Amino acid sequence: MSFEELNAFLAEFGLTEYETRVLSMLFGSGETQAPEISRQAQVPKTRVYDVLERLTKKGLLIEVSGRPKKYKALEPGKALDILLEESRARLKGLEEQAVLIKAHLEAPPEKKGSERVLKVREKNDFYRILVQEIDSAKKSVNGFSSGVATNPLLADAVKKAGARSVEVRIISAINKIKGKAGLEEGGVEVRTADHNLEAFVVDGKKVVLSLSDLSEEKTGYHFTIWPENEHLAEALGHYFNKVWEKARTD
Repeated sequence: MSFEELNAFLAEFGLTEYETRVLSMLFGSGETQAPEISRQAQVPKTRVYDVLERLTKKGLLIEVSGRPKKYKALEPGKALDILLEESRARLKGLEEQAVLIKAHLEAPPEKKGSERVLKVREKNDFYRILVQEIDSAKKSVNGFSSGVATNPLLADAVKKAGARSVEVRIISAINKIKGKAGLEEGGVEVRTADHNLEAFVVDGKKVVLSLSDLSEEKTGYHFTIWPENEHLAEALGHYFNKVWEKARTD
């Protein structure tokens, strides 16, 4: 496989041009200093350190301590496994959101309600708005969420809802929950399953859905609120119940 063909293949995983050049160049080299990487991969010196840092964070490069610092690529097979796993997770997240968007687009016009698409600068701002919607719950709150076990505002809101005798069920993502933050003591049922959603159904009719991946740092986060969309709420609720049945209780 030529250098150009390898670069084109790596680009299919969402790597930038400079990232593909550096990674493919290091696949055929040992421990190498940044200036030499810049020269061989034809990446500007002003950009090479940023590229090396991103690839290291992705787990594709190993930073070798010393003076001067050097970098080496992970074994090609292991690096490709990491890229494949990231692609599967990204596709799974898209599939989950597609189920919800499809249900909304196929809903009869009279059932779509006055939906709103909003953007906030900080993810905590999304949680503040989500808390307001949960505070309005009268009967039930069902949610896919990782933030509920890590964000104090959200955790407090669902516990308060449980204390009001609102039925609260949360499915947290596996490996993204450390304990259950005292949620179950507050009357909240928590299970874990593999998902990449931040989506809530309130009282069987209101849907709050993050359109952005909250696990990533961004300059802004988009989410949507459907206040009276029973069709979409029913679709998400059906999917929630299906995952809930198979979710882990430990």
